[in-house]
Amino acid sequence: MSAVSEKSLAIVGLGAAARDWLECAAELPELALAAGVDPDPARRAELEARGVQAFASVNELLAVAGAPHVAILCTPPAFRLELAEPLLRAGVDLLIEPPLASVPDDADRIAELAERTDRVAMTIGRFRGDRGLADAAERVAAGAVGRLAAVEVALSSKRDARADWRGDPALSGGGVWLELGGDALEIVEALAGPVQRIRMLERASLQGAEVEDEVRIETEHAHGLVGLVRLSWNENPARPLARCIGDRGELSLGWAQSRLSREDGGREVIAGARDPSAMRVAVLRSFLSERRSRERSIDPGAQSLAWLHAAYRSSSTGRFEIA
Repeated sequence: MSAVSEKSLAIVGLGAAARDWLECAAELPELALAAGVDPDPARRAELEARGVQAFASVNELLAVAGAPHVAILCTPPAFRLELAEPLLRAGVDLLIEPPLASVPDDADRIAELAERTDRVAMTIGRFRGDRGLADAAERVAAGAVGRLAAVEVALSSKRDARADWRGDPALSGGGVWLELGGDALEIVEALAGPVQRIRMLERASLQGAEVEDEVRIETEHAHGLVGLVRLSWNENPARPLARCIGDRGELSLGWAQSRLSREDGGREVIAGARDPSAMRVAVLRSFLSERRSRERSIDPGAQSLAWLHAAYRSSSTGRFEIA
């Protein structure tokens, strides 16, 4: 790999998510880890022990080491705008852990600034390039389950809601719905089409934290289609990622494989195991491809956050809301 094509990478926020991205970035020879940013001295020391420069702030990074080619933001959502702004103005392309920000105004400002500076600010979507999801969507659109009536999505992970910044609404902006809601909407829209209205049916804090750790969401789509989303921080993934229920069959999209069951008794097992690490590598490749493109794609991060907040509003109004 030539030095010309190698791109310098900075990781901003050196927590658990950053460790995952560091492992994935190491698989791409065109990326060279140049620096890390975190206010925590202990986290900086871990990175420095690997021979990588670490800084307490983005401003220090830019002043001392200069602007990297790309950066991955893994900080609490409340800090995204204040960190993204100097990086974008310095000419850095950004890959951003979802959600894009904690509030829609900040997300809109990041998107507008990226457009003005002609830089990429891409919100990470784990399933955006997932071939298994695309294949399921193609089968459903082709009538594999007959007339589609409903899509159910379930995402979960074991997480202590009070263990880190995610339990502080001032930093996170919300709980499990803010963390996993973007992924859930990505799946439901791939299968059922764009969301038209949304409402939060249930919101619970079973662990006693200030943010929710369980939610149930209902979405409405064209032609009377309904989406049902269940998210939890209280259980390991067990259910299928999604179920597409039609009048002549059902397609279950799983982590290891998918199953198509027809009303005539026919069954088909569809291969398509998902490896989270491979999915992250695919996201990185998509990001690097986007920054090379002459025409920027519209990042869905701001629109997704608007829907997340519309659902939060509905938990107070009891009505369907629009973004």
